[in-house]
Amino acid sequence: MSKDKFLILIVEDDISSQQYYTTILDDEFGLDILPTAKDAKQVLGKKEYDLMIIDISLPGDEDGIDLMQYIRETLKKDTPMLVITANAFPQNRSAALRAGASEFFSKPILSGTLIEAIKKIQGRRS
Repeated sequence: MSKDKFLILIVEDDISSQQYYTTILDDEFGLDILPTAKDAKQVLGKKEYDLMIIDISLPGDEDGIDLMQYIRETLKKDTPMLVITANAFPQNRSAALRAGASEFFSKPILSGTLIEAIKKIQGRRS
């Protein structure tokens, strides 16, 4: 049984970023967009994703790094994760990669760059 669309979880609290992702990705990919790590944790126990796009700076007690560590260490999932964040400092990049990010991008990200990264992962998972 094949899935209809490559399913992406986007964890992003910024409304304009959510709209941007929806505009460029919704026609080709299945999207679930959630604003917090807490919301993502609730869904991750119930649904499997092909890719996750995670912002580092999220509201609440947990940020994107905490979420990635939870995904890798507690859930033991190897789902590819792209980090796209305005916090593009070297220490953020290092922390994200240590937590299990597949790639790290700074905002704003060009639509072509994002789609290319997704297609690269999609090719490896098919």
